[in-house]
Amino acid sequence: MSLLLLDVGNSRLKWTAADESGLGEGGAIEHGGNPAAAVSAIGLTKADAIWIANVTGATLGDKLAAVLKLRFGTAPRFATVQAEYSGLRVAYAEPQRLGIDRWLALLAAWTETRNAACTVSAGTALTFDAVNAQGQHLGGVIAPGLLTMQQAVLGATRFPSTGPAQTYSDGLGTDTDACVRQGALHAAAGMVERLAGRYAARAPRLITGGDAARLAPHLESGWSIRPNLVMQGLLAYARDAK
Repeated sequence: MSLLLLDVGNSRLKWTAADESGLGEGGAIEHGGNPAAAVSAIGLTKADAIWIANVTGATLGDKLAAVLKLRFGTAPRFATVQAEYSGLRVAYAEPQRLGIDRWLALLAAWTETRNAACTVSAGTALTFDAVNAQGQHLGGVIAPGLLTMQQAVLGATRFPSTGPAQTYSDGLGTDTDACVRQGALHAAAGMVERLAGRYAARAPRLITGGDAARLAPHLESGWSIRPNLVMQGLLAYARDAK
C-alpha cells in the first residue's frame, strides 16, 4: 500500500511517500497560511491512503482534506493525540491540547528507543519535550523560534535594522542586526541545553524542524538531527491504525 504522509506546520507543508519498507521521497512547501494551495506542488500522482498531522486548525485542515481527496481520490485521515498509546503516556490533563507534531515526534523517539529521550522542534516555535524510561511524558516547553525571536525584538524596538536573518556565529554580534540574531541563537541554545541537562542528561537527544540544522551546530555534542522525526511517528501511527 502506498501512503502519503503530510506534516502541516505553521509555515510549511512537508510531504513524504511511504510504503511497507518505510519512508520514501518527500519535500517541503511554504504554504503562506493556506496549506490547501500547496497540494499542487506535492510530487506524487498516486496514494492509496493519506495521513495528516495538522497544527493549523480544523478549518484549514478541512480545506486541505477536500483538495487532497479531489486530487488523489481518497479521503485523508488525521492523526490525533492519544492519552496513552503504545506505552507512551501524555502528561497533559487534556491530551488533545498537546500539539500533534510534538506528540508524533515523541512517539517516534519512544517507538525507536523504548527508553528515555528528549525531542526538540526548531521552527516558528521552539519546543522541547521529554519522556522517561517508563514511557511517561514529563512535559514540555514552547518558546519563540529563531526568526520569531528576532521579529519580536525588532518589532518592539526602534533599532535601525535590515530585518531578521539566519546567519549565526558562535560569538557576539558586532552590529545591531547581528546582536539581535546572536541573542536569538544563544537564548534558543541556552534553553535547549538547560532542559536537556535537567530532563534528559543521559538520554538520546533528537532535534527536528526547519531550523534544526542551524541550531544544532551551536549545541553541545550528543544531538541527532532528525528531519523526518514527525513523519516517522506518523508512519508508526498509520501502520497501527490499519
